[in-house]
Amino acid sequence: MKLTHKNFVFLLLFFTMHSISLSAQKNKSRPLDSTLEANSEKWKVKLHKGFGKGRPEFGPYFTIEIKKLDSPVLRKKTKEGSYAGATITSSSWDWDFSKYQAVEKRKAYRMLVANGTDTSEMLFSIYSVSHDKQLTFFGEIMSKDDEGKNQTLSFKKDVSGIISSDIDSLPRRFFVEDTFSRNDESATNSFGHSSWTRLYIIIGDDSLFTEPIVHTVGKPENKFHWEWQTGIFVNSAKDNHIAALKFGTPGDLSNPFYVWIRRDLDPAYQRAIASLFALLMIVKTS
Repeated sequence: MKLTHKNFVFLLLFFTMHSISLSAQKNKSRPLDSTLEANSEKWKVKLHKGFGKGRPEFGPYFTIEIKKLDSPVLRKKTKEGSYAGATITSSSWDWDFSKYQAVEKRKAYRMLVANGTDTSEMLFSIYSVSHDKQLTFFGEIMSKDDEGKNQTLSFKKDVSGIISSDIDSLPRRFFVEDTFSRNDESATNSFGHSSWTRLYIIIGDDSLFTEPIVHTVGKPENKFHWEWQTGIFVNSAKDNHIAALKFGTPGDLSNPFYVWIRRDLDPAYQRAIASLFALLMIVKTS
């Protein structure tokens, strides 16, 4: 149904305020953690996007290669339902005949990240599943306007594997989770979607895990409240905020990714975190 004038004006004001907020973030970096920033370098990331997967580079770390392994590839589509309806406005109407489907994919990769003469090797698989709403063939014929009818309602990427380096032959296991979901109109999140990224790694008898860096607009108890993840902190079992990754926008030079890693960390920790940051950026931008 067509938005009322009151709702339209409110949403226009909301998005205008949000655009101003994003612009301010680009022009002035918000402080993350004073202790972390005082004990680490701030590295701007070069994504080196092109054909295929990107090759992130920051500080002394650079991605040498990432390539798909010769292993069985999963690609599966499962129908989850159908939808038939009409979009009605004050002046016209339009048909919407769509199907709901789940698309599953799994591929295995090898990735090399270098720091000078030292190299870390990562072997991992990326499993992704998305839930989509797509126009059927009949819907393509009957629809006057396709805009907004083909949607990804949610997706999840799980990346699991091992990492080893020249200075430490003991493989370390890791897991990355990247999710997105589009909420319905009744959700309290007025922007209508949420996206979250997490990372875990086992190093010897220690485990590293992430804490989201979150930016909010409005108060949680209000109807028009929005929060989104702007990056991650890396914590250990002993210390908080030993590293951080600030998310950027691929292709937008005014909003790059940034990396912080504490100088006093064990070199094995530094290399593992840097390698996983490179992988995480590839996952988020591909």
